[in-house]
Amino acid sequence: MKILLLGARGFIGRRVAAALRRQGYPLLTPSRAELDLTCPGPAWTDWLDGVAAIVNMAGLLRERREGELEAAHHFGPAHLAGLARRLGVRRWVQLSALGASEEADTLFLASKGRGDAALLASGLDVAVVRPSLVYGDDGASSRLLLALSRLPFWPLPEGGAQRVRPVAADEVAEGLRKLVEGEVCGVVDFVGAEEAALADYLRQLRRMQGISSPPRVWSMPSRLADGLAACGARVPGSLLDADSLRMLRQGSTADPAAFAALLGRQPLSFRQFGEVA
Repeated sequence: MKILLLGARGFIGRRVAAALRRQGYPLLTPSRAELDLTCPGPAWTDWLDGVAAIVNMAGLLRERREGELEAAHHFGPAHLAGLARRLGVRRWVQLSALGASEEADTLFLASKGRGDAALLASGLDVAVVRPSLVYGDDGASSRLLLALSRLPFWPLPEGGAQRVRPVAADEVAEGLRKLVEGEVCGVVDFVGAEEAALADYLRQLRRMQGISSPPRVWSMPSRLADGLAACGARVPGSLLDADSLRMLRQGSTADPAAFAALLGRQPLSFRQFGEVA
């Protein structure tokens, strides 16, 4: 089964590519320059020749030009899915985000939600994966949280009370591989076994790095958090902006039952991440 894997060079994409190659699947892994979901072109059909499944790990957190997120998360995948169906591709596995919805109040989650809806209505056998916070020490968000956890003083919006259910990157990759090989369709939330406050998750990351001293936690006033997010939006590569702050405040948690059924076991708790690091 030949597989077209988009985003194979990303944090999760690298793991999925390795997992699929270990199973012996031939992979096509175009770079963004070769197949850019924001710029449909006639060369897209060449990438679909003989392909049985598409795994889309590509995505953007913030747009650099107006309409880029909608193109990357909605219009581009929908167009590629239409081509894929005409050329006989059967399976599509989509990496989305927990909280994605057409009615979401952030552009990232709303564009993801509209893309998910378009794919689920495309006529392909589609599985949409929506993970919570994904832990892996080579991930950008994980590196940021690991660095924050090492500090003696934590200025956190709402004191870090937001509810999260972190999930291990390797288990996300395993679940994605199983979806490619299986027949499960629809939306599957990928979350860890245990829910926690963000501050408690940071405490675990701190312990994993061998730091036993407790941090001082300061509940950052909302106005200050909003101001810092506005400043962060002006910094290239920053993970903090108004939308990411809004998503943090919403929390990121769901029922782990479907993910556990897919894995055939309970997923790891965030308290176990250090044991497998």
